[in-house]
Amino acid sequence: MNIGLERPIGLEAGHTYHIRLVVDDTIGTLYVDGVALNVRMYERPGESLGVFATDGTVKVRNASIARGLKRK
Repeated sequence: MNIGLERPIGLEAGHTYHIRLVVDDTIGTLYVDGVALNVRMYERPGESLGVFATDGTVKVRNASIARGLKRK
């Protein structure tokens, strides 16, 4: 059942995007410059995040993975 596994989003070359992934139990939300892409997960999420590009390249900077929420 591969229906709905991909979430394509059009991006401009040379533009810097800020992304954040929030996983809350079975719901994952990926924010790209404030635009939310949601997915429901039925298996335990892994320990990493994969990023790929079709017909282009990706440069990732200042990446980190945190557990829990940051408190102000």
